Amino acid sequence: MQANANRARLFRRPLLAGIFILCAGLGMSGTECPPADNNNNSNTNGDTGLTGKYIGSERCSQCHSSVHATWSNTLHATALETLEAIGQDKNADCIGCHTVGFGEAGGFVDRATTNALAGVGCESCHGPGKDHVENVQDESLRPPKNIASSVCGACHTGSHHPNFDDWETSGHAMVTEHVADAFTAGTQPNSCGRCHSGDFFYLAILNTETVEDNFLEGVAREDMNGITCAVCHNPHAQTGNAATPEEGRDYQLRFPQIANPTPTNTISAATDSARFNLCGQCHHSRGRTWTDTSRGPHHSVQSNVYAGEMPMPETDVPTDPLVPSRISVHSLAPEQCSTCHLYRQDFMDERAPAISGHTFAVNTGGCATSGCHPNAGQATVALTTLQAEIEGDLAAIAMRLGDISTWGYSSEGGPDAMGQAALSDNIKKIRFLYNYVLSDGSLGVHNPDYIRSIMDECESLLDDEGL
Repeated sequence: MQANANRARLFRRPLLAGIFILCAGLGMSGTECPPADNNNNSNTNGDTGLTGKYIGSERCSQCHSSVHATWSNTLHATALETLEAIGQDKNADCIGCHTVGFGEAGGFVDRATTNALAGVGCESCHGPGKDHVENVQDESLRPPKNIASSVCGACHTGSHHPNFDDWETSGHAMVTEHVADAFTAGTQPNSCGRCHSGDFFYLAILNTETVEDNFLEGVAREDMNGITCAVCHNPHAQTGNAATPEEGRDYQLRFPQIANPTPTNTISAATDSARFNLCGQCHHSRGRTWTDTSRGPHHSVQSNVYAGEMPMPETDVPTDPLVPSRISVHSLAPEQCSTCHLYRQDFMDERAPAISGHTFAVNTGGCATSGCHPNAGQATVALTTLQAEIEGDLAAIAMRLGDISTWGYSSEGGPDAMGQAALSDNIKKIRFLYNYVLSDGSLGVHNPDYIRSIMDECESLLDDEGL
């Protein structure tokens, strides 16, 4: 029953997600929310037109005071003021995304008559609140909270703000197919959901709820939330987690944009998301070591490579890794991962629209604006040269190892259990290091010197094996 209840709250097309507080649950009696505060939201204070289905965020604050207080400090709360500051507050192409319900019955008209609907308020994302406040005990009337990126995408779209458009082309937009198949079959959310399911992340990580493995059972892949805007961004509050925000901005990141963990090679540390930055909440090791014979490193070790570390078996001496730890020179980039993967550029004109960075593809423009490289062109040359070097090293290692059926992991075309037991420790170490580099996906860019050390160690071990 719990699984089905969770499921009904979460899916993005078209089901909605949310946890809502009844006024009665806050010690208030009756079936209605408190009346509007005459000092803040009355028909004598610029709200004579506030007679329709929209009630304004101040009315919501009568029950949801803490959320309203933090929202009040965000740029959403003063969105109309940003238009007024540049003389665009009468521009119909802009005002719809800077107010509540503009163009709809009972929605924003102007400051003089519907001032309570100025800015991006509660009802911009949760929908009209009039029916809810008039009967708070009717669950069917509660405004929904939806974690789908399409909610944000209603405004954060187009040539000026293409965040949603870019995100839709990214790997974050859809649950990985084979993982989604398992979720639909009613398995694996608690092992894979944190990084593959926005629905799971919202419930289990952000709301610390217990989620049963079958809570997505029977749900189609296209109806699951991937890593949506609300997974990385807190829609209700400034957080101070951005490293170098533009003046007046915060980006409302749920986790710090930068982190500089001391390299360590224990499994417990390598898998501890609390050590890493925002991207590292998912992009970190799952704990596989060189002694594993079934499967190699998970394709999520980017933060560990960045820190210059890899997990070692608990039976080994963690301070004596296969390769000495070496922190990446790129850890000095002002926004770390975001410097290259979230390069941003303001709108210039329709031929040069804004760049939001939310495709998460590498843009060497960030290498230049960060001051790390003279220009994007030189950064691109450095990147492609390094990647060609590491790609060549990997190819040479694979050639020396020979047919993968003689040395690969058992689940990936390698020998069976008996053959795995017969492999030397050197071969097991080589293949782990080889796959560790492949799993990082950057071909050395995340930590050039560390990856070169790994390549050197592979060659030394191959020499020892006489290959």
